[in-house]
Amino acid sequence: MSWENTNVLITGGLGFIGSTLAHDLAELDASVTLLDAKLEDYGANPANVDTIRDNVTIVEADLRDVKDVAPYVTQSDVVFHLAAQLSRTVSNENPATDAEINCQGFLNVLSVAKSATDSPRIVFTSSQAVVGRPASLPFDETTQAAPLDVYGANKRAGELYCNLYYESHGVPTVAVRLTNVYGPRAQLSNPNYGVINNFIAAALRDETLTVFEPGTMKRDFVYVRDITRGLRCLGFEQRAVGERYTLGTGDATTIYDLAEAIVDTAGSGSVKLVPWPDDWESIQVGDLRSDPSKMCDHFDWEPETDLTEGLVETIDYYRDNLEAYL
Repeated sequence: MSWENTNVLITGGLGFIGSTLAHDLAELDASVTLLDAKLEDYGANPANVDTIRDNVTIVEADLRDVKDVAPYVTQSDVVFHLAAQLSRTVSNENPATDAEINCQGFLNVLSVAKSATDSPRIVFTSSQAVVGRPASLPFDETTQAAPLDVYGANKRAGELYCNLYYESHGVPTVAVRLTNVYGPRAQLSNPNYGVINNFIAAALRDETLTVFEPGTMKRDFVYVRDITRGLRCLGFEQRAVGERYTLGTGDATTIYDLAEAIVDTAGSGSVKLVPWPDDWESIQVGDLRSDPSKMCDHFDWEPETDLTEGLVETIDYYRDNLEAYL
């Protein structure tokens, strides 16, 4: 696939997945614009793009203001929509803010794409949070949505917006449900965003990694470069238009085993089991494991980085760039 001279807009482009995708696409000679509101505590980090700063355009704008983002959407061939409020806890504490960013912000992108002379393709990153506690595992893109929090509900709304704007307005959309993504360039300093990030931060500080009892809950952890390779397929291949996909490994690891693996890889830190906080019980979903077979079948995609290798690469990166992340 050739991305040369393709106009690509990445919303949330200074964040974890967005900046990693930017590195990939800049290497492939795409014309890349990174749009980011740089909201405090949301993961935007200029250090994420230090080595490609001369190869991308960086725009500070908030998706909630449609007039600020409209020129960049209309000038794009492909929009990877990664800007989001990502914390389940924050979404329940501040549901209006979550809706403003995750619903209104995305609707602004879609409405501008609809009005464009030649609508760009919109690749929307959804989440496994939309399935809540699935009746059976593994889950995939056909699993019934039953979110247990505001974040999952608003991500589900985004999937439905994709359907609506594709079927009714002809905007070429793709939605993809992501599992637990990890790797370099994620924020480590905010405890609300990602168990694996919290664990890595604690281990690098030689602190205790606290795991909620009994630690046997399983998650599907997928390396970020596997995700961005999949996103590139969805942004390029015609077959993806109008579809929904699941991106994960198809395997699951217990939270306790994850914590132990991080401590072993970092060579520092320790693991301790602790009781669940009272306010978390109602939104816990149990085990989660994905089935990415549709993605594999359609595009010959498969995850290439196992957890052991991914943790080594991730922890080495943070250790080499610690001041920018901790």
